[in-house]
Amino acid sequence: MSERKHQAWNFWSAFVFFGLVFVVGYLLELDGDDIREISFKEAVVIILASYRMTRILVFEKIFKYLRDVLKKREGLYVVGTLSSIITCPWCMGVWVTLSIIIFYYLVPYGALLVYVLALAGVASLVILFSNVMHMWTEGKQRIHQKSKKSNDMDSQFN
Repeated sequence: MSERKHQAWNFWSAFVFFGLVFVVGYLLELDGDDIREISFKEAVVIILASYRMTRILVFEKIFKYLRDVLKKREGLYVVGTLSSIITCPWCMGVWVTLSIIIFYYLVPYGALLVYVLALAGVASLVILFSNVMHMWTEGKQRIHQKSKKSNDMDSQFN
């Protein structure tokens, strides 16, 4: 697909997104929900669920097949835009957050899915923190071992 057509489809996808935002806003209003009155707890739950779902779609193995299929068919106008969205965490995050809001407020029992994703998001952050601490500790141990070897070698020559 030419770059110009790809940019055009990306441009139009923004209008689709804003149209969906309008429709969701209208449906929320009909349901009596005002997104401006969202509580801190609800915001945290939506953020964590959006984080986890975005990671699943953009990076995890479970959706690798879909990402690969879309990448192979990028020349097919809309598919190229979908490929751009599903491989970009920032792009996907916006679409996912809108979906999470739909599930949380408008889908019966959708809040259950949102809470599961939010708790999985917390678990994911705990694992990430644990991995970072492990790498930091290993780095400190390597530095200590190198300095110990250097000191041992210096003492042999003295």
